[in-house]
Amino acid sequence: MINRRKYAINDIYFFAYAREYLELGLFDTALIGTIGGIDGWYLTMKWELINNAAYFYPIIYARGMHPKLKSRYFFDILKNNGSSEVPCEYSADLRHSVGATGRKKTVGELLNEENGYLTNGGIIIEYGIQIEGILSPNDIWTFNFRDPVFDCQEKSNMIIFKKIRYGETKFFYCHKQLLTHHSTYFNSNSKENQIIELTDEDLIHFNHFLQLSHGVRDRTYRYATINALKYAQKYKLFNVIQLIDQFIILDRWDFGAFLPQKMSYDLKHCLALFLKEQKTSKELAEKLKKVNIETMIGEAMKKCVKRFLEF
Repeated sequence: MINRRKYAINDIYFFAYAREYLELGLFDTALIGTIGGIDGWYLTMKWELINNAAYFYPIIYARGMHPKLKSRYFFDILKNNGSSEVPCEYSADLRHSVGATGRKKTVGELLNEENGYLTNGGIIIEYGIQIEGILSPNDIWTFNFRDPVFDCQEKSNMIIFKKIRYGETKFFYCHKQLLTHHSTYFNSNSKENQIIELTDEDLIHFNHFLQLSHGVRDRTYRYATINALKYAQKYKLFNVIQLIDQFIILDRWDFGAFLPQKMSYDLKHCLALFLKEQKTSKELAEKLKKVNIETMIGEAMKKCVKRFLEF
């Protein structure tokens, strides 16, 4: 038996008057709410005609437009004797015109009293759904941090970042294993889901930082990417700093424009190229006037001194 509580969004819904709905070929809809940060998700039973036979199947769908989503989900029909149908788990890409669908059954199967699908004239549907990936406008798969991680209660495999802003609480639900693998900031030995309070973090830029820390190689948003450096430093995710260092080199960003960041964070390759471009000690000195010496890391200062001695 599948535990629906493993899924971030899960519930049991009773479709009353199912016998009448089956005969009419139309079910009502139940509002689920928000999934993956997307509003307007619903549960219903949908009708389909196959080889002159009428079938119904459960479906979870969103009415509005939404990006392509990677999902896992399951459906089950709870019978009137307390048992359940053999549940089916699925993995599927969901689009705005395609929902998460379950096993099809004929109207005859559902109405047959011996099968036990009708409970006091209604049908009980159990479901669970998890949105794991969201395709960005740049065709890059990103993580869904809006919903709790799959099976997080049983495995305690989650780190939660929490921020209260204007009386509203925002959460980012992250994979513990991915973060603890790269950083000693987080307690890798903890047997519980960890909660970390955010302070002055910009939530949009922080989300971008978390995507980078989970391995998403999205370098489209330069300002958010540069801002991710301070979060990477704070949470000791130095792999993110190395990744941004690569981005700046690969995309040929203006080295001078990010000089303070080169000096404050360990952007080894960027700093090396910047120093190589300086042709005189005077030119280098003029550039360094823009940098707060107190924020320079020791390694950057050593490299600058070495470059001065080379002139």
